[in-house]
Amino acid sequence: MKYYRDTIAAGKTLMRRFVANARIKTEKGHKRNNRINPTRETVQKVNMRNAAWKLCALLNTYFGKGDLWVTLTYANEPSKAEAKKDLDRLIRKLREHHKKNKKIFRWVAATEYNHKRIHHHVVCSRTDLEILEKYWPHGWVTPKPLDASGNYIKLAEYIIKETDKTFREDDSPAKARYRRSRNMPMPEVKREEVTDRELRDGPKEVNGYYVDKDTIHKYEHAILGVDCMQYIMVSLEQKPRFKKWYRGKRIIFDGEYKAPDERQLTMDELIYDREN
Repeated sequence: MKYYRDTIAAGKTLMRRFVANARIKTEKGHKRNNRINPTRETVQKVNMRNAAWKLCALLNTYFGKGDLWVTLTYANEPSKAEAKKDLDRLIRKLREHHKKNKKIFRWVAATEYNHKRIHHHVVCSRTDLEILEKYWPHGWVTPKPLDASGNYIKLAEYIIKETDKTFREDDSPAKARYRRSRNMPMPEVKREEVTDRELRDGPKEVNGYYVDKDTIHKYEHAILGVDCMQYIMVSLEQKPRFKKWYRGKRIIFDGEYKAPDERQLTMDELIYDREN
């Protein structure tokens, strides 16, 4: 069987995934359980994993120590439409503030409202608390500075989990899992054909990086039924050795599978940010 290794150079990290090639037949006598009719829950599980991996790549690439993870809450509960307008207005004001001060402003935002009061999660460029509070008069601002690790997979998984049950609902204030600023193009994914050695023996460290053991996950792809593994390596130096991974062929990120009986989003609903 053939295997592929996908590598993303994302900020201080190298993010890696191994996957067996589902299109290649296994050797005679070896059986692979490809799943033809996956359940809705199975599809959602795969989509959550892919979405968190993609969001992690963005966070690791564009944010670091001193940038913020901000939770925005309300003193008085708004409607879902009002909540979206409030968040849009905040982002616009912060963008104008940073532009005025000749600073780059980047952001990722998600809204949660299922079984709890509406609140927003925003990961953004470093901003003074007094500025955040000035442009958020609706309640409370709870900022948490990002650590120096450069690896924000847990934050990405949390944000994706928060919005997974609601973002496709007809009355959702956001029609995607999260929105992001346009000045954050997706980092490259490079694919190499490899053996199954790392799948058998575990990750092999790249010079100048260490493996974050908490990120090592071996699993069977819940839809394709093939063996997979993912893990993240973190730079030992403040300035990472690789800005881009140099081996392999560039590919696109894994997309999301359509769950049974799930409404498809229109192109307009998938647009992240309409900046003028």
